This record gives sequence, C-alpha cells and structure tokens, in this order.
Amino acid sequence: MNTVNLTRVSDVTDLPEYPVPAGERLETHSYFKLHHTSFLESDFFKACKEIEDWEVIGLALALWSKCQLQDPVGTIPAEPQRQAWMMDIPLARWEGYLRRKISPLHGWTRCRIIGTGEIRLMNRFVTGVALDALKWKHKDQDRKSADQERQALSRLRKSVEDIGSKNLASNPRYIVMLHRWLLDTYPHGNRTAVRILEGMEHLGTTDYRR
Repeated sequence: MNTVNLTRVSDVTDLPEYPVPAGERLETHSYFKLHHTSFLESDFFKACKEIEDWEVIGLALALWSKCQLQDPVGTIPAEPQRQAWMMDIPLARWEGYLRRKISPLHGWTRCRIIGTGEIRLMNRFVTGVALDALKWKHKDQDRKSADQERQALSRLRKSVEDIGSKNLASNPRYIVMLHRWLLDTYPHGNRTAVRILEGMEHLGTTDYRR
C-alpha cells in the first residue's frame, strides 16, 4: 500500500465521518468479538494464505487488537510513524510491511473524526465490532445508572420517613421530585437531614399531605 496516500489530507471534506465521536473509548474491555468465519472467508485472509504471508495476518490481528484502545475506539493513526509507534515496531520495518503485496492495512481507509476533524483510518469490519461493543457498554452504563437511582430513591424514602413524614415517604411522585431537586441543588456531597428538609420546604411539603 502506498503510504503517501495515507497521509495526504487534501479533500478531507469528502471523507466519510467515523460513526464514533472523539473521546469514546473501551479501556475497561479486555476482549472484542472476532467473527472467525467471516475472517477466514475474507479476501484478505484468502489472499495472504495463497502467498503464505502468515506474518501479515498476525500483524493485522494485532492491529485490530491495538485499535480497541485508541481514541476513538476502532481507529488507528493515518501516519505511518504513529502506526509504527502504536505497533511498537521500528518505522523502517513497518514501512516494509506496508510495501508488501498484501499490507497489514488492507481494508483500512481514511475517515474524519467527529469533534476534532482529525484524519484517521477505519476498517468496516472493525468498526462493526466497535459499534457492537459500545452498544453493550452503553446498555451496561444505563443499567448501572438505573440501579444507582433506585438505591438513591430508596435511601431518600427512608430519610424522609426517619424525619417523621411517613405520608410523604410513601408518595413515589414526591420522592422522585425531591430526588431531582437535590440532584440539581446539591449534585455533590451527602444528603443531610438539613438539605432534605430544605428540599421538602422548597417543594411545599403540605401540598403532599393529602
């Protein structure tokens, strides 16, 4: 692959936007899905197998693994120097791999990153894997957020009851409204009895004693 084409930044407005914005990473993930059947049936694998270039296959798999830790996830730098640094390979040796009949960068194309405008490389198969992983990451975050909110509401309900307002504590709508007020007014710190009482007074506690 001609490395000059990888670093040319002209006509960047014509480049596709990478579907994952800058800042999106998967640092806590220790694995990614490899659809082995698709990989073994891919033109890349078959072409490398035909010329018995198993080294390039290994480099491609290492590249796919390395890009899981990049920003945004699933992309790699467009510059050979930065690629070599990422792969921990001397630049001259890396450029030698790029000049092979089949390059480790087979299937990688230039793209523009949302948020920064940086030009990086993406691979449609790797992008699909990254999007799937991000979907599960966001689902897990939503689940954890929902659990935290349920626990916060439960603690607040008990605090309101301990203050002596059992009627208010049994009103789910009121507890949610008080919870939101405390989040907006005191996003950090403990929910002390003084703060909770302040919130109850702000909401007009007597309106909920019906």
